[in-house]
Amino acid sequence: MTGYDGRIAELLGEMTVAEKAELVTGEGIWTTRTVERLSIPAMTVTDGPNGARGGGLMGTGTPTACIPAGSVLGATWDPDLLEELGGLLADECGVKGANVLLAPTINLHRNPLGGRNFECYSEDPVLTGVLAAGFIRGVQSRNVAVTAKHFVANDSEFERNTIDSQVDERTLREVYMLPFEYAVKDGDAWGIMSSYNRINGTFASEHEWLLGTVLRDQWGFDGFVVSDWFAVRSTGPSVAAGLSLEMPGRGQWYGPEKIIEALEAGECDEADLDRIVVDMLKVLERTGAFDGVGGGEEGQLDRPEDRALIRRAASEGTVLVTNDGFLPLDPSTLESLAVIGPNAQAAKIMGGGSAAVRPYRNISPLTALSERLDIEIRHAHGCDIDRSTPPIGAPHVSSLTADFFNGFDHDGDVVASKAYEKADFKFFGSPTDGVEGTKYSFRATATLTVDFAGPYELKLVQNGKTRVMIGDDVVIDATDGDFGRGDDFFGLGSAEITGTINLEADTPVDLTIEY
Repeated sequence: MTGYDGRIAELLGEMTVAEKAELVTGEGIWTTRTVERLSIPAMTVTDGPNGARGGGLMGTGTPTACIPAGSVLGATWDPDLLEELGGLLADECGVKGANVLLAPTINLHRNPLGGRNFECYSEDPVLTGVLAAGFIRGVQSRNVAVTAKHFVANDSEFERNTIDSQVDERTLREVYMLPFEYAVKDGDAWGIMSSYNRINGTFASEHEWLLGTVLRDQWGFDGFVVSDWFAVRSTGPSVAAGLSLEMPGRGQWYGPEKIIEALEAGECDEADLDRIVVDMLKVLERTGAFDGVGGGEEGQLDRPEDRALIRRAASEGTVLVTNDGFLPLDPSTLESLAVIGPNAQAAKIMGGGSAAVRPYRNISPLTALSERLDIEIRHAHGCDIDRSTPPIGAPHVSSLTADFFNGFDHDGDVVASKAYEKADFKFFGSPTDGVEGTKYSFRATATLTVDFAGPYELKLVQNGKTRVMIGDDVVIDATDGDFGRGDDFFGLGSAEITGTINLEADTPVDLTIEY
């Protein structure tokens, strides 16, 4: 055995079955469990495809570099550029205390309505695979692991938790699985993320042919397979198939009690468990976790060379279909400029969900043009394109300040205060230092200014009890009652709750949100 194989073999021989089961089970939303008796450390992971978010959730957390969306990177046709970007995100992982970057997303653009097309590179499996391999090489060059995702045929968000993707073997191999084959063989990926869906009747996280026969035996993959969040559907079959890690913690299907039951029932054997334990020990070794890498206080980079790289990537991925000589505009000849569309005033530099980060800066086209050009600029909003109501943010509020209390009643001492750019509050556990993760409340305040006089609808999605006020008027009181279940927050949020109030143009009013 090689040096680290020797250490892995020694640890494996010393571990109890219960300790092995602990190691393959998540601890928190972004962390794995430790085995303290043997000094086996935890591992920290972070989303996502276009930025290392850190411990936040879906657009919250520590500011970080935000690279262009996957579909922009696909249009560059440049694996060397993606390797540079992968290195940048690995550096961000380092200052965020993460051992693993949950990326790249290498599903395919099979339908223009695919809900996560923006995360993926292309409709072409070869282009996707070549780009993915470049990105992976860049990330792993800094000893940060990737999890190429979502394996496999998870190319639509429709009923993704239950849908059965029926695909013949030739199409699977030549289309859907090909990017992952490139990721493994050319990129030497240390991690793969299994998908939510079934493939020909079997859930991906327990699909022995996919995870064992193809991925490990035929392609030679020697890394770890992590489930998508809450995607595991079984214990014994998942262990036997080679699912190395159930996330997030603290484990619905894995963990000592469930795995020991599966072993006693003959659903899997200890050799199956040992294989996935070795997977986890390998990634801990490869990412330096045994040497203390990972965890700790999160930091920021925001380097000038990174900004230049991101700008170059955005430029390389921008395709001008045709030009009759009108472009580029000469600012010295302009007297006025019309800026039209809903994305002029909102800086849409990323998608949502796993790809959402808190960027170092986020300047809208309208703001950037207004700051650069000393001419008359007129903006027309045009249509609305948001599927759900966007959170209140700039330019209607400059920021919100949330005061946190330990307890549910908004009384006693303020234990922490935190600024937010928009009314989007998502937490797993404690929202910030000093706040109890299971029993807290907060009061967020801001000054709201609108452009036009008239009735305005405020909408709320909550998991808890919330009151929204404008001045002394309670616009929404959702502290009592059943408001139904919506799609947000992993399906845990309510349906949208609506309140209406009349506002005057250019007249600041106090906005208060109590949770």
